[in-house]
Amino acid sequence: MMLYVIVGIIVLILIVIGVLFYMRNQRRSSIETIEQRKNEIQQLPFQDELVKVKALNLKGQTVQHFDKWKREWQTVLNEDLKSCELIINDADEALDKFKFKESEEKVQEANVLLNQIEKKYEVSVNEIQDYMAKISEDERKYDDCRIIYRESKRDVLANRHQYGESAGPLEAQIETYEPQIDVYQQHVNEGNYDDAHQHITALHQEMTRLKEDMEEIPELIRDVQKELPAQFQDIRFGCRDLKLEGYNLEHVKVDSTLQTLKGKLNLVEPLIARLELDKAETIIDEINDSIDEMVELVELEVKAKNNVELTKEEITDQLFHAKDTNYMIRTEIEYVKDTYYINEEDIQNVRQYDNEIQSLITVYDEILMETAKSSIRYTEVEDNLKYIETHVKVINEKQEKIQNYLTNLREDEQEAQRNTLKIQSKKEEVYRKLLASNLSSVPERFIIMKNEIDVETREVHQLFNKRPMNVTQVRDKVNKVLATMNTFEAEAMEVLEYAQYAEQLIQYGNRYRKDHADVNKDLNEAERLFTNNRYKRAVEVAEAALERVEPGATERIEEIALKHKRI
Repeated sequence: MMLYVIVGIIVLILIVIGVLFYMRNQRRSSIETIEQRKNEIQQLPFQDELVKVKALNLKGQTVQHFDKWKREWQTVLNEDLKSCELIINDADEALDKFKFKESEEKVQEANVLLNQIEKKYEVSVNEIQDYMAKISEDERKYDDCRIIYRESKRDVLANRHQYGESAGPLEAQIETYEPQIDVYQQHVNEGNYDDAHQHITALHQEMTRLKEDMEEIPELIRDVQKELPAQFQDIRFGCRDLKLEGYNLEHVKVDSTLQTLKGKLNLVEPLIARLELDKAETIIDEINDSIDEMVELVELEVKAKNNVELTKEEITDQLFHAKDTNYMIRTEIEYVKDTYYINEEDIQNVRQYDNEIQSLITVYDEILMETAKSSIRYTEVEDNLKYIETHVKVINEKQEKIQNYLTNLREDEQEAQRNTLKIQSKKEEVYRKLLASNLSSVPERFIIMKNEIDVETREVHQLFNKRPMNVTQVRDKVNKVLATMNTFEAEAMEVLEYAQYAEQLIQYGNRYRKDHADVNKDLNEAERLFTNNRYKRAVEVAEAALERVEPGATERIEEIALKHKRI
């Protein structure tokens, strides 16, 4: 037995040892991977990037950049990678001693350090690439500046007449650029590429602006010498013609404004000659804005004249329509005021409208007299016409409402009379049905409702006979009685239907009285309720009794009752 135990322990120990060796071999691959990564980083082509910098003039500022990048990479190789290698060795030794956790921590530490090294590599490479790209862009700007210099100089010589008095200052300014272009090359020769970058960037911006100014100067001179004077002339003659046609343009102040603009225009050419183009453009923009304002005012006058011509006849028609309508309303009021009640406020409004119409006609006559003059401010005339048009439109709308009200008085009275006769006829018809029905007696509430309708109908007749008759009051009273009549009819028809249906249920249920005591009892109760005018409750009791002995019977009886009702 002991032998088995010993053998078992030995086997167990061997298994544990085997597992440990297996785990160590498994983790050995992570160390090999980190070792391979370290070697790949060590072989990164950083020197290839430095060679690009070395190809420049390795002096001055460039040497400083070169030494910095070289020193940083040497630090990576000599310190960071060495430290990483020691950490990897520690991880390997820990693994040999089966210290798996410690080995794993060392591998992670090495990975973190390699990540930092890769980051440093990327930063340095990006700095070198940006530096080389900046130098390449500076070379392009340098070539561009030389082209601008040559072309600008040649353009001034060949097209001197286009630049007028600004040709001399342009030539002088262009000549200042040649030594500045050489300064860039001096910085490059000395290896001071940072200074060269700042210098060529500022110079390129300035020379590009010069090129744009040279394209703009002929246009500015053309505006000053031809375009704007031509516009001044067109405006002067155009306004003169419009004045001859009867336009009043005093508010435009054409002559004084043009004189002021000419004075401003005389300041522009000296500014162009001194190459103060921003100031010249500002003045020209101000002149153009003033021209636009004058032209807009003139155009408003022309449009106003067209609108005046178009709206005069229409406003004339509206005013005469308002006057005629007001006369008809006043005449109609005088004719019907003894027969029908007219609201005093409406009468006062009609009188007020008459005064307002007379005032508008007076103003309109003054406007027509104004338009007959030799010089007219059409925008003012247009505003006055709009005022008249707006007010007469409101008056016409309000008068139309009053006119419709007067027209509808007789129709409303006739309709009220028809409804009164209809109420009386319908009331008698409904009451006759109640009396001729199988009801044990006419329910008291219907007698009360009939009496109420009779009383209110007499009140309606009194209102009809009153002079002047208040048609609105009559109409409202008739509508009220009509609503009561509709309620009376609806409720009466409902009671008649319940009574007929209850009677049919009781008659049908008589066949079950002998054999079903409970049915006999409920039908007796239904008859008692019927006698007491409680028809709806009688239907409920009778239906419940029949459904107990013959399910579906009440539905058939109800269908038969509905068929008889339709017939």
